[in-house]
Amino acid sequence: MIQTTEEDPPSADHTYLSAVLNEVDATISRLADKQFSVDPVVEARYSRITSIVSSAYKRHGGIIERAFAAALRQAPHLKVWEDPVFRVSAAAERLADADATVMGNTLRYGGDAVRTLQVDFLVFDDRDNRLGAYECKRGFGYHDSGKKRSMLRDLRCLQMLIKSYGEQRDLPVRNAEARIIFYYGQCSVGAPWALTREDLDDHFSAPVTEVVEQVNTYFKSRLSALLGLVDDRGEISSVGRATLPRPAPVRTNLEDLDI
Repeated sequence: MIQTTEEDPPSADHTYLSAVLNEVDATISRLADKQFSVDPVVEARYSRITSIVSSAYKRHGGIIERAFAAALRQAPHLKVWEDPVFRVSAAAERLADADATVMGNTLRYGGDAVRTLQVDFLVFDDRDNRLGAYECKRGFGYHDSGKKRSMLRDLRCLQMLIKSYGEQRDLPVRNAEARIIFYYGQCSVGAPWALTREDLDDHFSAPVTEVVEQVNTYFKSRLSALLGLVDDRGEISSVGRATLPRPAPVRTNLEDLDI
């Protein structure tokens, strides 16, 4: 059951966010229940708080992604879906070494795949017939050079295949693009591949950033309440736990994160 506070998102006409807000409550509940080792160089309370905050950072990216997808699905001109097994062909892999071999090069989707990609969400804008493939990241830290190369290769493969992919779904694709959203602006890849929160409303012609920020405010208030319950022994009392919102028992993919 979601309890409200002054810092909660406005309740009017936001029922489509119920699943996302419930996921926030589930995340806070799991963080409260998680047992952490006490770091030997700090007091128990600070050690527990640090561990909870570190774990919250890891889970926050998934919450942003879910909030963002929920916001996009409210826009009548957008069709939104996920594809956890987007097929990458050998031809795409061969051409994915540089941007110059990718831009303007469209390959047929399908056939034998050398690997698959998990695409966080695909968005078709039926006003201009644009199909986009997006990965969503928190974007509050940079990746190492190996991860950056992997990101670029994945983006290039998507870029070459996405138009054909959409056409095979009977979409009248005129333009196609692959992008990574680095929400907080620390981009591990450059133009034209990266989007930040400042770009999103114009890019999708929908007020998605406001919705994500409402969810972020809810998460921040719940996390702050949890941190305030940690006592000097680094524990959260049963009385304190009882004040936390208890989510409905719905399993989500965030439960699978290793914290």
